[in-house]
Amino acid sequence: MNHSLDGLTPSTIESPITLDEISIALAGATSSGLTVIPWGGGTRMGVGNVPTSYDIALDLTGHTGQLEHVAGDLTVIVDAGVRIGDLNEVLEKEGQRLPFEVRNPAQATVGGSVASNAPGRRQSSTGGIRDWVIGMQIVLADGTVTKTGGRVVKNVQGYDLHRLHTGAYGTLGVISQAAFKLAPILANQQTVVAWFDDVRSAGEVGLSLVNGLFAPEAISLVSGPLATDVMAAVIGEVTADPGDEVWTLLVRLGGGARSIERQLNEVTGAAGATGATGYAALDGDSASRTWALLDSAESAAGVAARVIARTALTLEISEAIRAENKVANHTSTICDLGFGALTALTGVVSDEQALSFVNSIVSTVSNSNGSYIIEKCPFTVKQQIDVFSDVGNSIEIMRRVKKKYDPANTLNPGRFVGKI
Repeated sequence: MNHSLDGLTPSTIESPITLDEISIALAGATSSGLTVIPWGGGTRMGVGNVPTSYDIALDLTGHTGQLEHVAGDLTVIVDAGVRIGDLNEVLEKEGQRLPFEVRNPAQATVGGSVASNAPGRRQSSTGGIRDWVIGMQIVLADGTVTKTGGRVVKNVQGYDLHRLHTGAYGTLGVISQAAFKLAPILANQQTVVAWFDDVRSAGEVGLSLVNGLFAPEAISLVSGPLATDVMAAVIGEVTADPGDEVWTLLVRLGGGARSIERQLNEVTGAAGATGATGYAALDGDSASRTWALLDSAESAAGVAARVIARTALTLEISEAIRAENKVANHTSTICDLGFGALTALTGVVSDEQALSFVNSIVSTVSNSNGSYIIEKCPFTVKQQIDVFSDVGNSIEIMRRVKKKYDPANTLNPGRFVGKI
């Protein structure tokens, strides 16, 4: 694995296998005044500001020694280096699964996913990673090993410190182990893909399902060139007049056979009644391939931003961003409606176009009381911005927390909110 990051290359790569080795590596770095950036599978290493210093790469992919699955309690305890895909394979043998999804589970590790609070489409129905972590083991910058929570769900009085470390991007400590609450595997899954020629109709159907009688496993409204790509994958080549636009709604359903049938009728009925120009029901590999198009688009994008706002606002923000960047950037958006999340994407563009795209997102979201993370952009653009949105007066509290947990500024210096 190449451990270079944002133009910086570490002088040393540490690959600890045991908890003691992680502790020794961190204690040694802190006492020597060196800085450390932890690594997992690398799938989200590009998310974050440019480091102010980078001496040691702490590669945790070999830290996989413990995996304790208590099927009767629907819990699992697992070391940070275990891949999400490998963990789900173990859980599937007992008819269970992690309730959350992440992009590229074959490569993403438990530690990296938790540290970055990695997003997934299933947040629409089950929430995110933070909602399912029930315990954690953390190694602080000075090598001290701490624990929070445990292996059962109701075990904590006061503040759950594992919530503090989830999404802290490894700035407060290195996650060495996590405990999760699990969910049963659904008996059946099916996906409905519907396409529309106006955003109002597409949004109306999507929001009616979010607020309906059942919660879809995932519900994403796609616009721009990606919407056309999804439609083409379902029905074959799409021919459209120049200037015509498509909005594609993907709805994943889950449950028993009768439940799936009822949900399918509800979704297709709503789509037909609201003016969908077509729809299709997919299952198995065809459904998986269609959803994978969304992840592939994010991976291939030159610039990608993730926005969090009230659900209805995500549609307005999506259209505002696309209107401002329609000609130059061929912008696509993915609104995960059930969670109030939006991903805005544009292809490989010049640095000038990328900066313009980023500035349009910052301006639009800031005026909408939302928050954002610029998850991917050219290095020259990243140097000029804070990839995280402004957190207001909270930044002073965050700086004090960082000082308390990592007084020597050993871990991921400069990479978090406010370039902490």
